[in-house]
This record gives sequence, structure tokens and C-alpha cells, in this order.
Amino acid sequence: MSKKRRTGAFPGVLTAVLALLVPGGPVPAQVGATPREPADPWAQLKQLVGTWEGEIDGKLGKGKGVRRYELILGDRFLLCRHRSVRLPQEKSREGDQHEELGVFSFDSERKTIVYREFMIEGVVVRSPCETEGTKVVCTSEAVESGPGIRARLTLEIADRYRFTEVYELAWPGRDLEHYFTNRWTRSPSPYDWR
Repeated sequence: MSKKRRTGAFPGVLTAVLALLVPGGPVPAQVGATPREPADPWAQLKQLVGTWEGEIDGKLGKGKGVRRYELILGDRFLLCRHRSVRLPQEKSREGDQHEELGVFSFDSERKTIVYREFMIEGVVVRSPCETEGTKVVCTSEAVESGPGIRARLTLEIADRYRFTEVYELAWPGRDLEHYFTNRWTRSPSPYDWR
């Protein structure tokens, strides 16, 4: 007695079901589709890696600054070291020296870049950031040792060699207002090998 093979109206159904059940098997919507890479959240900020010299102009007067950005800890964080000096002038009779460290990180829960500023005055600002074309806008969500203060940092990256930084502050009960604008140009540093 010979066994007859059974053929039905749906010969490909079993194959399709098995393909879906096998780990790594194709999903019908994926067949022929090109997988898309997620957008790199670091794309704009990576352009800042290197050493920069800046012209500072704001409520406290004019000055000069030096800044260095570097990727650290397995390229998972972007560190910013900043130092600026304003000489005595009408807006700032005694002059001013300012230092800060900043760290950009990627918050995988919120899927956004977060910037933390640590200032020599003892103030720490935590700000989630949004990218809008050539701009990176970081608006404070928490300020330590600055009760009621809000801040917004906007970096506008012109190209690999120039960017502008605008800082806005709001004192308790007031709207954000311009505090300073810094114009940065890439320094020809021996450590900037890119």
C-alpha cells in the first residue's frame, strides 16, 4: 500500500507559520524592506570635539574663553571643560573668572541627550536637550543651589570650525532673558587631530 501525500488549498501556509515561529525568521513586513538605522542622537554634538577659543559678550561685559570637548568613558559621554575671563570694565568693575565642567549623556529611558553643568559658583544645572536642525537647545529641568532659577542653553553649530552659544536665565517669577552670547572658533590645537 502506498501512502498518498496530502495537498491542500494552502500549500505555503505551513512554511509561512514555521518561518514566523523560528527565531530570527523573517516577518512578512520585513521581507524586502531595508532596515533603517536610528538617528544618531550625538550627530550634532560630536562636531564639538576639540579645543575652542571664544569671544564672550553679555550682561557682565565682554571677555575671552577657552573650551575643550572630549568623548570619555567609552565615548558614552561628552565632557566640556570651560574657563573664561572678563577684565574689569563698566559692566563688571572687578572683572570675573568663570570655570565650569559640563557633561552630555544619553538618557535611554527618555531617548534624549541630557546636559549637566557644574559651575565654580556651586550651581549645578540639569537640562534635557532637543536638536532642531543645526541647533541644540537644552532647557533646565532642575537647578541645584539656585532656587527658582531657570536656564536655557542654545548651541548653534555653523560648521566644524564655528559655533555660537546663547545662554538665557530667568530669576524666580520672571521670564527667560538673554544673559550672554559666546562665539567660538576651533583652535588649532595639537590635540585636535580630527
